[in-house]
Amino acid sequence: MIIVIEGFDQAGKRTQSELLAKFLKTRKLKCKIFSFPDYTTPIGKEIKHYLSGKQKFPPQVIHCLLAANRWEKLKEIQDTLSKNYVLIMNRYYQSNLVYGKANGQDLKWLLNLDSGLPKENLVILLDVKSKDSFSRKKTLRDKFEKDKEFAKKIIHTYRTLAKKFGWKIVNASQTQEQVHKAVKEIALRYIK
Repeated sequence: MIIVIEGFDQAGKRTQSELLAKFLKTRKLKCKIFSFPDYTTPIGKEIKHYLSGKQKFPPQVIHCLLAANRWEKLKEIQDTLSKNYVLIMNRYYQSNLVYGKANGQDLKWLLNLDSGLPKENLVILLDVKSKDSFSRKKTLRDKFEKDKEFAKKIIHTYRTLAKKFGWKIVNASQTQEQVHKAVKEIALRYIK
C-alpha cells in the first residue's frame, strides 16, 4: 500500500515518515520511504536549480517537471509495491496539486500529469501553522518557502484540497510525539 505524508515546509514530513516506517517495521511490515522531489535524478537536479533560484521556468513547466520526477521513479515504485512493501511517500503528487492550484493552474490539468502513477491508499496532511513553519526553519528557504503570504495560501490550499479529496488531517503544530501518535493511529486503521 501507499501512505502519503503531506504538508507545508517544516510540518515534519521527513521525521513523521521515518517514525512511521520504524513503527510499521516493529509490526513486521516491510517499508520503504520515497521523498519527492527526488533531487538525485536528472529532472530532480533541474527542480533543485529552479527552487534555489538558479533556473527560471513558467509555472506549467515546473509542475510538469515535478510530475516527471515521480515518473522517473515509477519502475522502482512498482517493483517495491510488487514485493508487498508499505510505501511511505514524503510528498507525492498531492503537493503538485496544492502548489499548482496556488500558482493558478487548473486542478484537472494537474491531476492528469500524474494519471497512471500508482495511487495512494491514504494521505495524511500534517497541517502546520505558517508561524510555526517559519519559526522551525533556521536555514535557507527555497523559492516557495520564503514568501509568507504564499505560505498562507499554500496552507489554506492544503486544507481545502484535504476536504475535497478526503485526506486525513493531523495538527502538526503539536509535539513530535503527539503528531506521531496521531499518524500511527490513522495508519493502523488502513493497514490490513
